[in-house]
Amino acid sequence: MTGQEARTTKIEKNIQLLVEGNDHKNFFEAFLKHLSLTNVQIQDFGGVDELRGFLLAIVKTPEFDKVQSVGIVRDAEESENAAFQSVQSSLRNAKLSAPNRHGERTDHNPAVTVLILPGDGRAGMLETLLCQSVADSPERPCIDTFLQCVRELHDEDIKRPAKACAHAYLATRPDPHVSVGVAAKKGYWDLGHSVLDGIRQFLRGL
Repeated sequence: MTGQEARTTKIEKNIQLLVEGNDHKNFFEAFLKHLSLTNVQIQDFGGVDELRGFLLAIVKTPEFDKVQSVGIVRDAEESENAAFQSVQSSLRNAKLSAPNRHGERTDHNPAVTVLILPGDGRAGMLETLLCQSVADSPERPCIDTFLQCVRELHDEDIKRPAKACAHAYLATRPDPHVSVGVAAKKGYWDLGHSVLDGIRQFLRGL
C-alpha cells in the first residue's frame, strides 16, 4: 500500500473535498458546520507534492464511481497561477476533468472545482484571509506593533507574515497554543466575515 493509498479514507459521501494538510481539514470542517453543509466529506491529501499521488489513489477506490463532485483546495504560496496549473496537471494525470479557471466547475462526472487561497490572483495562503478577518480587532494594533518590532530587531522582513500574524492573534486567545484549524473549531475566527465570501461560495457550489 502506498502512502497516498493509506491516507485515502473510505468514500462515504458523493461530494468530496480534498484539502492541503490537517490544518486545512480542521478549518474546513468548522466552516462546513458553520454553513450547515452535511453532505461533504473532507479528505486530507497531504502536502502540495502529494496531490498527484492522492488523486491516482482515490480514483481507484471502489466507491469513487458514486462521487458526483470533487473540490480541491490548496494555498497559492508564491503564485496562484502556478498553484492552479499544478492542480490541473494532477487532475489530468488521474484522468479527471480539470477546470480552465480558478473557481470554475467542470460539467463532467464527477464535476471538479478548484479553490486556490487566498484568491483574487494573489500570492498567499489561508492565513492571509484569516489575518484580514481580524484587521479591525482590538488586538490588531498590538500585533502589528509586535511584528514591526521583530522586523526592526532582525533588520529584515518576516518570511511568512500572514502566518506570523495569525499565530500572534491566536496568542491572544484563551487557548493560545492551538493551530489555525483547531482555532476555527473553537470559534476564534469570524467565519461569517466578508473576506471569507470566496470560500463560502466555493463550498456552497460543490
